[in-house]
Amino acid sequence: MNIDVLALKYRPRFFSEVMGQDLVIQTLSNSINLNKLHNAYLFSGTRGMGKTTIARLFAKSLLCHTGIASNPCGKCPACLEIDQNNHLDLIEIDAASKTKVEDTRSILENVQYAPASSRFKIYLIDEVHMLSVKSFNALLKTIEEPPSHVKFLMATTEPEKLPDTILSRCLHFKLASASNQIIISHLESILKKEKIQYDIGSLSIIANNANGSIRDSLSLLEQCIAYTGQKLSEPEIQKYLGEIDYDFIKNIITCLSQNDNKAIVEKINSINSNLNYEAITNKIIDFLFKLSLAATDMKLIDKSDTDYEYCKLMHDKFSLRNLQLFYQIAVSSKKDYIYSSSKKDHLIMILLRMSIFSSNNTNSKNLQESESENTNTTEMPDIKSTDTISSWTKSIADMSLTGLTLHLARHSIFNIDSSNPILRINIDKKDIYPKACVQDLISKIEEYYNIKKNISIQFEKSLITPIVYEKNESDIELNERYNQVKDDPDINKIKKIFGADIKKESIKKIIE
Repeated sequence: MNIDVLALKYRPRFFSEVMGQDLVIQTLSNSINLNKLHNAYLFSGTRGMGKTTIARLFAKSLLCHTGIASNPCGKCPACLEIDQNNHLDLIEIDAASKTKVEDTRSILENVQYAPASSRFKIYLIDEVHMLSVKSFNALLKTIEEPPSHVKFLMATTEPEKLPDTILSRCLHFKLASASNQIIISHLESILKKEKIQYDIGSLSIIANNANGSIRDSLSLLEQCIAYTGQKLSEPEIQKYLGEIDYDFIKNIITCLSQNDNKAIVEKINSINSNLNYEAITNKIIDFLFKLSLAATDMKLIDKSDTDYEYCKLMHDKFSLRNLQLFYQIAVSSKKDYIYSSSKKDHLIMILLRMSIFSSNNTNSKNLQESESENTNTTEMPDIKSTDTISSWTKSIADMSLTGLTLHLARHSIFNIDSSNPILRINIDKKDIYPKACVQDLISKIEEYYNIKKNISIQFEKSLITPIVYEKNESDIELNERYNQVKDDPDINKIKKIFGADIKKESIKKIIE
């Protein structure tokens, strides 16, 4: 074993050394101390969380010569052999390379034989989801009713790929991602032991890039030590891992608040092409979250937060509605990085999309002017004709609208009048939809009805739209069902016995 590799050198040798998995460790320790042992255990979680390590520690607790205990001695031959990966009764199997049913059967042929030197024979199957269906079937009966001296420990990153028949026969432990604070604390303790200089900023960057994985954080730490020459500093680690500082993110957010698309493009083009653009997107998402809290109430932002003053400055520059929209755009666009030929270009498109869909966008000048001329904030007569609602609802379906455009159409009514076609929108929805969304609906209407004349826009109070009509109809139907039920003698008897009441919205229509 290469003890110079940090991930191996500082691999936990006892449960107490495992980081970030307190609930799992407590549960396992209690079951060991109470001698409440199961036939099979499954450990799941993303890479580097400690699945295999915990499984080995569990095996050490069962095989220690001093007895079954959550705190093995660490000195007996069994403990030392497990640490060195050469214990005869701990059989580790890499399911990724032994997927065939023949491999599984050859393993199971030896299950019946007693342990060589310990009280248990333990099979540790790593990446168990890689086994074939036939292998799982061959394993099923043995896992369910193994000999008393056999225990199965399994680890996987994809538990959803395991058959339900296997899952139901295992005690399943789901390992959580380690928090950045836990990772930073762990890295600090290692660096102190290694006598390497560091600053907290550099460790914070490493923790952010580790994505909750202890092992990945140690691998990154090792790379950074090699790069910096035994002295970790935030600027150097930033440069090495392709990180962007928060001042740059703040500048981008400021440009976004001003709808300065040119400045956004220029700033993104000015940065190094080798940067981690997904990490930059994550930072933007984090900042949007902070700004959303600030827009809700500045008291939700801790005054000790380094970004407090900036959040205070910007909290009224965006509506909460726009911040929610920006957040959704950023989160949903992350998955498309793999399809983009240029990650930098993809980031630019994400930011431009935010700007375009902002209700503060003033680029759609003609549309804005049209709206100002035709906006009517006084109360107008309702469109109450079910024929009109029905006709517009059918048109919406025929136009095959999607997303926000569909949502807008359902909160609107279109009056098709050759002399004065009007799109009427509920005034309480005025600030919800981006200008581009309104323009998209108008374009679809013009195409569908073959309208050559400009369509006016009117914002009205108490407008009956398809979505309002459907809700009214639903409420009427619900009230009718409630009136039918509330006087039922059997139901009133139940109410009296249990001191209960009828929850109106729980009354469902029975479809015959």
